[in-house]
Amino acid sequence: MRMHKNIFDSNASNQIFTYIAFLFILLFPLTAQSAEDKAKDPMAGGAQGGVPVIKPLPRHKLMPTVSYGKEPSVEGEKSVDFSSMRFWYVAVLASWNPRSEEISMIINKNFKQLSARKIGVIALFSQDTEESVAKWRKKIMPQFINDFASRNFLDAMKNPRVPTLWLVGSEGEIIQILEMPTKEEMMQSINKVMILTGF
Repeated sequence: MRMHKNIFDSNASNQIFTYIAFLFILLFPLTAQSAEDKAKDPMAGGAQGGVPVIKPLPRHKLMPTVSYGKEPSVEGEKSVDFSSMRFWYVAVLASWNPRSEEISMIINKNFKQLSARKIGVIALFSQDTEESVAKWRKKIMPQFINDFASRNFLDAMKNPRVPTLWLVGSEGEIIQILEMPTKEEMMQSINKVMILTGF
């Protein structure tokens, strides 16, 4: 009887030992791999003894420097100071484009209200001659700033389609992009900005 008990005990201990060895073989590569991953990852805590640092995601993209001038140029003579207004509409227009004309008329119609609420408007021409812009100004009689976009600005914006408008906050953050907007889309945008600035 004693012999059977010893055999049973040795079988049980062999099974337990085998089970522990099996678990060790399974878990050891996983812990070794995670330690290697931590060593490779500079943001992982523990390996360096510090708390992991998580970089915040940007909430908005920032508008590059909006430079412009009285005539087409590479660098432009002036640039927009976004902090001078609550919001800015930055538009790239063309004198030959009918949709640009529609948008200009909508902005002209609402310009007094926009100005009263500290919303700036600047329209920049990208593919126009001085003569075509002079004719456009006579026809539209814009109340807002309108000049030629610098080549640097157009390159930074990757030569946007005409017309394109950006609604920009006072810190230079892009809030909305309207690419080739219809009259309705432009009016919706203006109405939303009016609501935001109504207090």
